[in-house]
Amino acid sequence: MRTRTEITVERERWVVVHKHRRIAWCRSCSRRLQMLSTDDAAILAGVNSRTIFHWAESGVVHSTETAEGLLLICPNSLNV
Repeated sequence: MRTRTEITVERERWVVVHKHRRIAWCRSCSRRLQMLSTDDAAILAGVNSRTIFHWAESGVVHSTETAEGLLLICPNSLNV
């Protein structure tokens, strides 16, 4: 007689984003808020940075570009 054992593992992941405060205007939300870098947005969304760039180009997420050329992502548009 064989016995089958099932093990269920539950994980919870905390992501803390603390770098520099990047307060910027989101035209789609019509308000100033703390925007995310592409890397931080990718971590929160569970995708890679290329996907975030693609989403920004196609309008899936709200984004803005700084004078230095840094792409910033609106956290309200990530739907995570």
